[in-house]
Amino acid sequence: ASHELRTPLTVARGYAEMLLEDPSLADHVREMVKGIHKSTIRQHEIMDSMFDIAQIDSRTLELHRQDVFVTELIRSVAQEQSKFVAERQQELTLDLPQMPSIKADPNTLRKLFYHLIINAIKFTPDNGKISITARQVPPNNRDLPEGGVEIVVSDTGVGIDQGYQEVIFTKFYQPGELLNRHSTGKTKFKGSGGGLGLALSRGVVEAHGGKIWVDSPGFDEEKCPGSEFHIILPLRSQGESKTVRMGSAIKLKL
Repeated sequence: ASHELRTPLTVARGYAEMLLEDPSLADHVREMVKGIHKSTIRQHEIMDSMFDIAQIDSRTLELHRQDVFVTELIRSVAQEQSKFVAERQQELTLDLPQMPSIKADPNTLRKLFYHLIINAIKFTPDNGKISITARQVPPNNRDLPEGGVEIVVSDTGVGIDQGYQEVIFTKFYQPGELLNRHSTGKTKFKGSGGGLGLALSRGVVEAHGGKIWVDSPGFDEEKCPGSEFHIILPLRSQGESKTVRMGSAIKLKL
């Protein structure tokens, strides 16, 4: 279905972009075309997520592994969301130490951190704070024979009820009060979405041999106890070259 839907979406998006390049277009028509163009992009994002989820479910998600500096990748994704952070008058800080490179697929990791950052923005009130920290994880004989990296995305948002901290990673799950309510703005406070972001995030992490979980005292819209999403990714697959390049430390406030 996602393959079949992509073709008409691509055509609609292409014609919208051609219209926007027309200097003779009336201002009120240009605004309408911008709305059409924005909606086709959003539909593309949803279809891409559905396609990725289908691959994860069928265990056919292909990872094109290469040396990835996670700190640089996170900085790039965070800076791309700086517009939304500014619109919500929030503060996003990165405090990332010098970290080793990992063998991973950079494209799927970008999707992982995109969804986690967007969710933090969405469920944190205006003027709230979001922080991303990291540390190197030493090797262990069970899960990380070569060691790994841990990234934590924290926010001062509404939090997550302890009874739902596992179910939020399932497909199409949305908090009860958001059912039947749709937000066209991806970062509108508590706006609902397709319920695919966290399911996709877990699929990406587990495909890399890592794990993801959330810690939160509970849900409270007034006190905003916040949430912490933890991601652990292995340094490399067992048996691969032990040569590791180090990335730069990053301190950044958006």
